[in-house]
Amino acid sequence: MKAFLLSLVGMCIFACSVTLRSSEADRPIAGKSYYLLYDPSKTGKLSDAHQLWVVYALDYWGTKAVQKLRGEGEETDLFENVLDPDSERASRVEMVKRGKLWRAEISIPANAALLSYYITDGIRNDFNNQKTFVSYVYNENGKPVRGARFRNIDFLLMSGRGVPSILQEIRNEIGDYPDHFLAHMVYWRFRFFETISPDSISLLLSELDQHFSRLQNQFGDSVLNYKAMSLNDVNRVIQLSFRDRLKEPTVVAITKSVNTGILLSVESIPAEKRLPQVARLAPFAQYMLLPPEERERIQLESQRRFEQMMAEFVGQPAPEFSFETTTGTKHDLSDFRGSFILLDFWGSWCGPCVQDIPNLVKIHEKFSQNGLVMISISNDASVNKWDRAKLSEYTEKKGMKWIQVLDDPSNLIHGLYKIQAWPNLFLIDREGKVLQRQALRGDDLVKTLSKLLEK
Repeated sequence: MKAFLLSLVGMCIFACSVTLRSSEADRPIAGKSYYLLYDPSKTGKLSDAHQLWVVYALDYWGTKAVQKLRGEGEETDLFENVLDPDSERASRVEMVKRGKLWRAEISIPANAALLSYYITDGIRNDFNNQKTFVSYVYNENGKPVRGARFRNIDFLLMSGRGVPSILQEIRNEIGDYPDHFLAHMVYWRFRFFETISPDSISLLLSELDQHFSRLQNQFGDSVLNYKAMSLNDVNRVIQLSFRDRLKEPTVVAITKSVNTGILLSVESIPAEKRLPQVARLAPFAQYMLLPPEERERIQLESQRRFEQMMAEFVGQPAPEFSFETTTGTKHDLSDFRGSFILLDFWGSWCGPCVQDIPNLVKIHEKFSQNGLVMISISNDASVNKWDRAKLSEYTEKKGMKWIQVLDDPSNLIHGLYKIQAWPNLFLIDREGKVLQRQALRGDDLVKTLSKLLEK
């Protein structure tokens, strides 16, 4: 499970830093200036540079790497956040050379937990072997602040550290801050996703129950939110590791124990202390308590409804709408009649949407010269209160050089196309009819467009 937790709740993690400290401030302290020193001779890079800058982020760089399960991602997915951070997450400071050392002053906010950075001369970069340089933020008593170790986990993954190192980092966090309940949940997440044996899961479930019972006695019923989420992670293990063994008595017993525990936990949390995402776990737990045969029947019915939804609009005229682009140009969809149109409903808040941007950039570069018109419609006005200027800034930075549209706060255009999931793409033919909705991601989209446009 190399990269189970890419982009988990915005947390990030610590790799061994080769940062040199100055006598003015030997470590980043919350609410104070930090004087960062860089010695090129220590890293063997950028020693001939005439000017250097430090590019840094506090707590983390971005959210583009979505959560991966059991080896479906690699450390390089996390590093993509450093190469292309979320808007306004990264800062750049010019460094001053003193002798052999380069120096920069960084103001550490009072609420920061982790500093990560790399050094650049504007062309070449020292990324510390794609781990980035990382340091905890400390309090004035010399202890890492709450969340410092917790936010270091992604960097431990990037540096290739194994699960034992990650677990120890979390133990240190909750040792100093036992009421950091999210860290407790992540601790159990890593433990469960490192086991695939029903017997070992049963033992872990017993240990988890004792762990959260102690926390509940100490801190009250609110901690049951995190117990419920931890148990729900076991449902993921069941789905992924025991997919072909769901009817085995041992797996059935684990499933019953886990989901009974979720329901009991949710019911035991006072309504005013129940997290919204935890309240939503109860229906799924009830579903998981159904016999495997009944769950299979429900899954098949759900798939049928999904396919029916995806077939909607196909073969019919695409709903007409008027829009204004981020450049201020006004159009009707029908203005592009005679061309194939790729209509993309997305949002900057949507991890899969953002992950798909590089592929869409390649699609535009490859097929726009063949007459493909691409129109991306963002719902960031309703989700993030963006205006057209903000969307324009974001899409320009991402290299999205095709038509960009900000739907109004009521999501009028989204409503015309009954959008309930993102990203959601429609391929419209030259006559203005919806040609296809399924298989419009990644390589499948390239193949589909190649057949239509490379004739």
